[in-house]
Amino acid sequence: MSDYAYMLRFTLHPGHFEEERLEELVRFCRQSRVDDVMFFIAPLNLNHISEKEADEWLSAIRRAKHALAANGVTTSINPLNTLTHDSAGGVLPEGLDFRMMVDPYGNESAVTPCPLCPKWRAYIVDMYSRYAALQPYSLWIEDDFRFHNHGPLAWGGCFCEEHMRLFAREAGSDSIGREEFVRGLLAAGEPHEYRRIWLDSCRQTMVELANAIGRAVHRVSPETRIGLMTSHPAAHAAEGRDWHGILGAVDGDSRAIVRPHLPAYMETSGMSYAWEFNAVSRLTAALLPETTAMYPELENVPYTRFAKSEKFQRYQLETSLLLGSKGITLNVVDMVGNGVYPEEGAQRWLNEAKDFLNSVASLRLRSGRMRGVRVLVDERSSYSLQTDGRIEMEALYPSETFWAGLLSAYGIANAVSVDTPFESEIVAVSGQLLRGRSEAAIRELFAKHAVLLDGEAVDTLVGLGLGELCGIREAIWREAQTIERICNDRTYAGIKEGRMRPYLAVARYLDIRYDPGAAECFSRIVRPDGADLCPGMAIAGGKVFIMPYGQEGHYGLFNPIRRAVVHEAVENIAGAGGEPLRIASYAPHAAVYEYETDDGAVIAVANHSLDDIEGITLAGPVLANGDWVLYSRNEPLGNKQELLESDGTIALNARVPGLSMIVLHCRVRDSARK
Repeated sequence: MSDYAYMLRFTLHPGHFEEERLEELVRFCRQSRVDDVMFFIAPLNLNHISEKEADEWLSAIRRAKHALAANGVTTSINPLNTLTHDSAGGVLPEGLDFRMMVDPYGNESAVTPCPLCPKWRAYIVDMYSRYAALQPYSLWIEDDFRFHNHGPLAWGGCFCEEHMRLFAREAGSDSIGREEFVRGLLAAGEPHEYRRIWLDSCRQTMVELANAIGRAVHRVSPETRIGLMTSHPAAHAAEGRDWHGILGAVDGDSRAIVRPHLPAYMETSGMSYAWEFNAVSRLTAALLPETTAMYPELENVPYTRFAKSEKFQRYQLETSLLLGSKGITLNVVDMVGNGVYPEEGAQRWLNEAKDFLNSVASLRLRSGRMRGVRVLVDERSSYSLQTDGRIEMEALYPSETFWAGLLSAYGIANAVSVDTPFESEIVAVSGQLLRGRSEAAIRELFAKHAVLLDGEAVDTLVGLGLGELCGIREAIWREAQTIERICNDRTYAGIKEGRMRPYLAVARYLDIRYDPGAAECFSRIVRPDGADLCPGMAIAGGKVFIMPYGQEGHYGLFNPIRRAVVHEAVENIAGAGGEPLRIASYAPHAAVYEYETDDGAVIAVANHSLDDIEGITLAGPVLANGDWVLYSRNEPLGNKQELLESDGTIALNARVPGLSMIVLHCRVRDSARK
């Protein structure tokens, strides 16, 4: 495998121009420098297949495996269905008598089984044993390996009669009605006991299934690596996913491989993509065991340049490196079995991109060794968050990555993390993360760290009776037509007494009442006529920066004035003894990412906008006695740089085109650091 492996997802339909398609595939792999081909099994059939159908596909893949091996390309298998993605009007095939999944409202699937169904469990274990007999390099479990998202069910399940009996036993009751259980599961206020029962049950079930599939595969093919595709981690949280438990059960932490979701099936703006990349891909990477190899998914619908431009796809591959990825799973060929479209020319840009991707991947970036503001997340947040009483499973979705998105857009290095931070680090908290911590742990967090809080986090803190940690007496959500006005006589972004308009004309804001002298305000929230309402952005107690808004209108928070305030606030609260942060000079949506490596450090600058950047300055710790090498599309193998380092800044004259990334590697000669 290359340092950055191309794993091509491909449909070789048995009997449908099979030899011609295989010749095209071998040629495409050679021209594109593909390392591995992940062959689909029955990709157009959103249903369970028979042994006879599976054998037909495996027979074709077996023939392809020999042809690929002669060209140095490995073979993997990607069955489309475990529990199935969507019933899509289908019915269970004859002879498969599975118990069906039931959603929270009593609707029963026509195809998706209950994960506790013993007949389905026997079936899926047998099918994976059959696939493993081909001795593939890797064997994948699709992202339908989950409780949620099994259309046309509402959210998913399972709330069948067998599950309801299980839930009743756990609750020490003779029986619980489905409606009663769901009402308790989603009840407002302190989580009901049914919440824990639901999450524990789901959590245990998926680990058991992963273990059963893993044992079945390795009995037949011990060397085959098992891969797991993932969905949105917030949705997984609502079913209590145990990331370490599942990966350890399926193939061991050091062998399992993961295909994290990259959040754009069709092209979007780089700015939107970056926000979702922080909320989905970077969050997933933070939750995984550090030893897990990641091959994110470049998903395109409908699998051609009608879905995404070459430039956007290449941008996705480059930014996937920020996760510490070892490669990519490529959906650049459609699933229908047409083979390679000659007019698409994907082999050209894939070949061109490979050297840069290999070079950066060889630096062995790891998500767990990122530096910067530490954005805290917790895989178990769904156990403790309080809902608003909506009877919808989406009410259990955590929202803890706000600061990763905002700080990245503002050019401030940050790291999404589940780990306990070092005392010198600034931490950022959003959503209801604090509900999952004890009072003692929260007090320790505020005692040892400078902290960034969004409005949801402040509301949570006050709700826990700990507003005193920020000198807050009261905080109430309000909604009104407002303007935010700078109130400290400072000039920001070159504007005196700057004013900012929130998202649209009416925005939700947190009306915070501080104890006298407890907070230093940067801004006030006022009515359009100037009437004062309450404090805006503020630093409480000298080291807690507060942004008094919710997360629903985050685009309204992008503003040059707000960026300048956040930069100043972060620098102010860093405190004595803390190492300065890596911060980029003004370039909207140019994100900076910093990593510790075994031999020094890596700094990546990703330009998530369409505008080219002509040179950038990076404030932060200066690395002493270091040799700098710059990697980019134009310098894919690296070019030694003589960087101007002074007064805590690095002046970088390199050009960063829109939707692209550059990477600086500093190999420290004596590991010294100023």
